[in-house]
Amino acid sequence: ARKNMREEMKGFGVARIANRYGTDPCLPSFEAGRHVPVLGLINKTSGAMAGMDILSICAQTPYYQDRIFDILEVVRDQRRGGLLDVFRIELCKARNEAKLLGARCRLISGGGDGTGSFALFILFLALKAVPSREADGFGDTGNGFIWTDEEMAEGFPALVQMPLGSANDFANILGWGQKYPGDKKLSCTSHTWSGRMLGRWFQFAIDPASSVVNFDIWGIMPRHGETVCDFKIAELSGPRGPTPNRKINGQRHVHLKEAGKPVPLFVCLYFSAGFGAYMTARFQLNRHKTPFKNRLEYIRQGSGLVLERTPPEMHLRLDKVEVDCEGEPYFPPRRQRGNRGRGYREVGFYNINWQAHALHGADRAAFSKRCCGRRPPVNFCDGKLDMFRWKFASLLKNPGLRIQTDKKSDMLLRFKGGRGRGVFFQWDGEARFAFSPIGEDFHIFIRQVLQIPVVLGPYRDRSLTGSVDNGKPVAFAFCGEADEDRLLVRQRICMNVAGGLDKELIATREEIERVGFLMPSRAAAAPPAE
Repeated sequence: ARKNMREEMKGFGVARIANRYGTDPCLPSFEAGRHVPVLGLINKTSGAMAGMDILSICAQTPYYQDRIFDILEVVRDQRRGGLLDVFRIELCKARNEAKLLGARCRLISGGGDGTGSFALFILFLALKAVPSREADGFGDTGNGFIWTDEEMAEGFPALVQMPLGSANDFANILGWGQKYPGDKKLSCTSHTWSGRMLGRWFQFAIDPASSVVNFDIWGIMPRHGETVCDFKIAELSGPRGPTPNRKINGQRHVHLKEAGKPVPLFVCLYFSAGFGAYMTARFQLNRHKTPFKNRLEYIRQGSGLVLERTPPEMHLRLDKVEVDCEGEPYFPPRRQRGNRGRGYREVGFYNINWQAHALHGADRAAFSKRCCGRRPPVNFCDGKLDMFRWKFASLLKNPGLRIQTDKKSDMLLRFKGGRGRGVFFQWDGEARFAFSPIGEDFHIFIRQVLQIPVVLGPYRDRSLTGSVDNGKPVAFAFCGEADEDRLLVRQRICMNVAGGLDKELIATREEIERVGFLMPSRAAAAPPAE
């Protein structure tokens, strides 16, 4: 599997136009005992195919050719002796090498904003115990994984986010750049310059001087006292273009299909329901090959939402949506007075202080302080959600794109829209449609599930991140108030990598149609016969 991976990676730059980084390897030589051991999971299709070029360069360079993997091939090749096994072996070797240095190994996650969660999925998949392979070292250490809790705390890799997507909010807030390494700002920029910038980026990634800090990971979990979620998810369907909604009897309707992966569990960056989620769902049907065209597509879809009528499968804006935080009403504001959510466009939270090249958050304050004072920004390691709610008038009240936020420890979204209705939500740039398969109220509950280590890059903007020292030792940890809460996190993670959450959360065609939602005909959805 390792040999096949190398040969395939070497051929990436040959099968298409010339490698943007040139033909000669440009990565820094790795010096054992000096540099921090590193692995990589890179999406070859990301960054206008920059991921493919980077994998090709890695395949030609000693050390990196054994440690940098195509993330898509790793998840596909889970057979005995396949790429997942190879990744697992290299992961354990890197952990042991780093331990001898008194350091923590690192994992480069190369792709869009959702790749961070994908990389965590691969890590847990590699670390999940396999009782039938105990003789191979895959036995359960008592927590469902092949590493003990102590080994996880000390040896879980620190994440290095490589910006290969459209927005690259995750990489940007951690200081690793907003565009892929070596992105050509001018058409006359040479391959040599791009290669030098890529090498410089890798140099920071393996440099022991690069800071490692804690980072909060939130999770979509069952409510307190429950073991499963009470909602199902589907995905928007329809043709590419200004609107995916098809007309029936003069009215446009939302059409759904069975959701693909990923299923919602980890929330690394942000979560919201409403305008942004619906826009993201429509964008997913119209994705382009370059970040610039993708940004234009977001604008087109957002404009369409403002001008179109609300489809009958949804309520107006956030009508019938309620949110509680820490057991207290949060949304709509002044709910006890009868206020409804229809006046608001979006509700959710930030975990990082950057969204879509534009939006930031800061603590709620009086108008004078919002205009002239300095407020604490969204912080990714304080153990708090930075909740927000906004409508278009909020841009005047803020003023600007710095959204007012409220620090909370959890969030419970309740949808009371009835049978045949649902709401779009998005997490880390992935959008799905949530509904009740039995037509009753449903809930989306979010709390902190993990603390992971991340590596800060050279371009971190301290005015956006605030303090990154939360007063705790840098370590991996499962989170929860009580032992049973932490146990549930472990169980949900193991269910996720085994496919159990797919069965719990992804609605079948029958469940979607049973409550009255429209789907493409089976004939239209089926591939053409050969």
